[in-house]
Amino acid sequence: MSSIENPVFRSFRLFVPLLALLVLLPTPARADWGMQLTPFAGFRFGGGFTDNTTGLDLDVDEGGSFGLILGVQATHESDYELFYSLQKTKLKGEGVLSGDTLFDLDIHYLHIGGTYLLPGEKVRPFISGGLGLTYFSPDRSGVDSEIDFSLSLGGGVKIPISKRVGLRLEGRGFLTILPDNTEVFCVSAGVAACAVRVQGDVFGQVELLAGISFSL
Repeated sequence: MSSIENPVFRSFRLFVPLLALLVLLPTPARADWGMQLTPFAGFRFGGGFTDNTTGLDLDVDEGGSFGLILGVQATHESDYELFYSLQKTKLKGEGVLSGDTLFDLDIHYLHIGGTYLLPGEKVRPFISGGLGLTYFSPDRSGVDSEIDFSLSLGGGVKIPISKRVGLRLEGRGFLTILPDNTEVFCVSAGVAACAVRVQGDVFGQVELLAGISFSL
């Protein structure tokens, strides 16, 4: 994963000024598409696994995240949205591993859903939600990635700055469903290799985010 980390962040940084330039173009130079793009930065916490065979707890480090929300207006009160968020974190072991870092871990969420706007004069509270996939991508040779179904639910506020630019503040919870008898990761602790197996378990995280919304 390290070989693609820098291009990913570089592309994200270049996207924001290009988007701002598009928004600031005079209205006759572009069409109104009824779309909204929101690049955001956030902070994610929570999440862990318990191996049913060994009883070993594996916890995800809290830390920063970033992503992008693409919205399409459905009605005056609601939007359809495509939500993507990435956290670059670490997986740590508890108990016999005494909090040692097992490997770096990227956690991606890709959800399709939307928001429902509540009444408000300028500041508009909203409820958000989505369904989609969680992609766990370990940065360690020989450790397999994992893709599972997930859902999210949250809420926040949209604060207009100008006609086409606004601030979005949101808190969102994610719940990933892990199938029965799933081998989540193959990890190495010292000289012994172990498989992490869960049975009908769930993986939960919470993300707090702030973004700048651009209406197109």
